[in-house]
Amino acid sequence: MSKKKDVFGANQLSLFEEDQGNIKNKKEPRPKNIPVTKKTDASASAFGWRFQVVVGIILSLRNIQELESVEIEGDTEDIELRFHDKDPEYIQFKAVQRNPVDARDNEKATLAMNTLINTSNITTGKYSKLVYVANFRNPLDLSDPILKASWLPRMDEPFVRSYLSLPDEAKRFIQSRIALAQGQLAKKYMSTTDYFDLAKLYIVTIMFESNDQDEQKYSSLEGTIDNFLGGLKLNLKRSKVHNIKNMFVNKYLADAGSKESSKKHEKITKEILVWRMIFEIIDEVPNDFYDDVPAGISDQLDIYEDDFISQQIEDIDIINKVISGLDKYAKSPTPSNKVIKEFVEDKWANYKEVFPDDNELIQEYGIKMIILRILSGQIIIKRIKNGVNL
Repeated sequence: MSKKKDVFGANQLSLFEEDQGNIKNKKEPRPKNIPVTKKTDASASAFGWRFQVVVGIILSLRNIQELESVEIEGDTEDIELRFHDKDPEYIQFKAVQRNPVDARDNEKATLAMNTLINTSNITTGKYSKLVYVANFRNPLDLSDPILKASWLPRMDEPFVRSYLSLPDEAKRFIQSRIALAQGQLAKKYMSTTDYFDLAKLYIVTIMFESNDQDEQKYSSLEGTIDNFLGGLKLNLKRSKVHNIKNMFVNKYLADAGSKESSKKHEKITKEILVWRMIFEIIDEVPNDFYDDVPAGISDQLDIYEDDFISQQIEDIDIINKVISGLDKYAKSPTPSNKVIKEFVEDKWANYKEVFPDDNELIQEYGIKMIILRILSGQIIIKRIKNGVNL
């Protein structure tokens, strides 16, 4: 084997020197729609889809400052994070449907390296990170002493390590998986690692149980949400964090086995991600609002609000219009509750096109309720917007 220059500028042994010229000249990267192997594992199941979406949301929240959008089943990878000012992050997930604490499956790492090498060639190195995410504790086949000393994932948060920070045993394991992956690719596709930058490779464990009865199944998602809100210095009840987690589960995960979700594609913008969380936080209106609500329509108002949240909350202009409307109406940057109430009474009809309904009475009080909910939470809204660079 001859030597070649690796991504760090040092010398590295080329595993496929004799074939490399032909591969580079005659072979193209494997198209994404052609899998590495037949999908007989969790990646083709409802369980795999749920884990994939959980990973997408968790890693989005960890990158929320720079995030533009997250795409599940994107054009190139399982998960693609896109940013405003840097190249995308490409994420390959592999999951096992066994106890994540005890499970071992080295082939998952081989398949992940196969796909990430392929992605590096498709993108010709235009990426900020390549990430392998597993749902089990020991994705690097570490010996017990090394595992206990250096790989300590928790149920309530992701465990992230760069390749460069791995212990030598883990690096050797990854290198062996890269060699096997290149061998798989070389049979039909481009297998060069010229664009595969180990300095941009990350390994992640997100503990995720395949048992739907496990109440801790989404602990890592809930823990990430809690850390995210804590970083914004929002003093929220634990129940709010739990509600946000449930919202994500119900919105993106509950119907994972349905015909619609089987299309296996979801694009979530930063705005959608943030505004959905905001509406789970600002879930209150002043108690005296209900004193003026006509008898018999309270239940209908709850339905009206639920429909708004599920159908229109993704249009962030609605919230912006309400807040800017109050700013124009009030002559103070901190209007009193009395001024807010007067604004709602005087201007609610200006928002009829935004909040349509056949029943005029439900429409009127539904609009007033949602406007009050937005305005009562505007301090929180502004803090979150500033905190996530929105």
